[in-house]
Amino acid sequence: MRKFIPTIIFSAILIAFVIQEHKERESEALTPATDQLAPATYRGLLPAADCSGIDYTLTLNDSIVGSDTLFALRMVYIDGNGAGLDATFDNHGRQQQITIGTRRGYHLISDDGDPDTYLQIINDSTLRMCDSTLTAPQSSLNYDLVRVVK
Repeated sequence: MRKFIPTIIFSAILIAFVIQEHKERESEALTPATDQLAPATYRGLLPAADCSGIDYTLTLNDSIVGSDTLFALRMVYIDGNGAGLDATFDNHGRQQQITIGTRRGYHLISDDGDPDTYLQIINDSTLRMCDSTLTAPQSSLNYDLVRVVK
């Protein structure tokens, strides 16, 4: 019997490690990213060439690492149909968290075929419109969407 005690102890330790590894992998697959800024709503008035500006309201839904989830975007073109006449457009689709180098952000893929939108994560409360490489425009104009606290 004493011959089997070291084997039993070794087997118990090995099983404990396997169970712990399985739990860690399972929690990684199901836990939202720690840097996740969703679910949340972000808003900002961004510049536009054809009107006084575009009032963006973006809602990001819960995101699971490695999975696509949904977003809703409302764009109100201030005076887009003439003085005092705004034009409103709604867009829905899939959101993906992306990382390029040290930059993190979101890739928004429209359901209706509109061009993709990219947002760089600036901090816990700010997203910045950017290009597909998560590079922000070199401009003094505002391209930030700020988290709306409810």
